[in-house]
Amino acid sequence: MGDPKLEMQRLAGKVAFLLAGVYLIILFSAVVSTATGAPIPLIGWPLLLIPAAAFVPSVIGGVKLHRTTDAAVLSGLWWRSLGMAVAGLALAVAAVLIVGRIEG
Repeated sequence: MGDPKLEMQRLAGKVAFLLAGVYLIILFSAVVSTATGAPIPLIGWPLLLIPAAAFVPSVIGGVKLHRTTDAAVLSGLWWRSLGMAVAGLALAVAAVLIVGRIEG
């Protein structure tokens, strides 16, 4: 095993990947729901896409975390990656709740 600090910083990138995967499952469930006959309102689709603005930089930061060993780069990058992932998850939950209220 390598440096524990490096491993913890890379773990933050893995958490960002996990939360982005949860978001993709939410999007997939919206598509399946629409395809099976329970469509969401048109305003719901843009609301469901807003969290992608936080998840894309988070995943990009997670990839950079796994590709570099420079301590100066890692020190700020892991906080940004993890923070954006948590913000994206909060936006996704808010979007799901809003779309649920619109539906019914």
